[in-house]
Amino acid sequence: MKKNLMIAALLLALSMILSGCAASYTVSAAEPEKPVPEPSPAPVPVPVQPEESVGEVTVSASGTVTLVPDKAILSFGVTTEDEKAEAAQKKNTESVNKVIETLKARGVEEKSIRTANYNMYPRYDWSQNKETIIGYTVNTTITVQDQGIDEMGKIISACVEAGINRVESVRFLCSGYDAAYIEALGKAMDAAKIKGEALAKAAGRSLAEAVTINEGWQDTSARYGKNAAVPAMADEAEAYFEGSAVSLQPGETEITANVTVTYKMR
Repeated sequence: MKKNLMIAALLLALSMILSGCAASYTVSAAEPEKPVPEPSPAPVPVPVQPEESVGEVTVSASGTVTLVPDKAILSFGVTTEDEKAEAAQKKNTESVNKVIETLKARGVEEKSIRTANYNMYPRYDWSQNKETIIGYTVNTTITVQDQGIDEMGKIISACVEAGINRVESVRFLCSGYDAAYIEALGKAMDAAKIKGEALAKAAGRSLAEAVTINEGWQDTSARYGKNAAVPAMADEAEAYFEGSAVSLQPGETEITANVTVTYKMR
């Protein structure tokens, strides 16, 4: 009896062990296998395109606008002499004061009248091999500006009567200089483009955009306020004194702009 019970217990235990192993094997077999990652494809090299050869052409050009000056600046003076320095100076001061009064009477503002130069020096006699002072000379130079050219001729005539005896320079200026220069710049750029197109065409290319623009030297001597001087020589001064009113002829002034431009070609 006992022997039968022991055999049954052993069979039961063996059956449980075999069932556990089967269950364990079944669970393991049911788990999915993890996929093995595939290697990433190597990057495809992008071919580098060589830059297209771009040529350039550099040209220089100018543009000109013509103006008639409408402003004048006049420099004239009073020269006096006397045996004594005090007397020469007094004569000069009296004449200069009279000239200034004449200018103001003609409507010239005080700010437009300037004493540009004043000097006094002795005069010598070098005869008999010795230096002898025989008198003194006094010079005063006055500049009148901000006046129209037509009015300036009348001013010269009136000041001659008041005491001036020396004309040093007449300066003709253009109040419209700035606008004329801008116009000349535009003409210079147009001329530069025409030259660039001609050169590009001769090279079998066509003109593209401008890459650099350089402004050239600018002559501002005719610009109102810059005092472009036109000297009146001493032997020509008498021409200013003739007649009841001096006629000033300014002629024409050329306003020129210069540019240097570099263009691309395609």
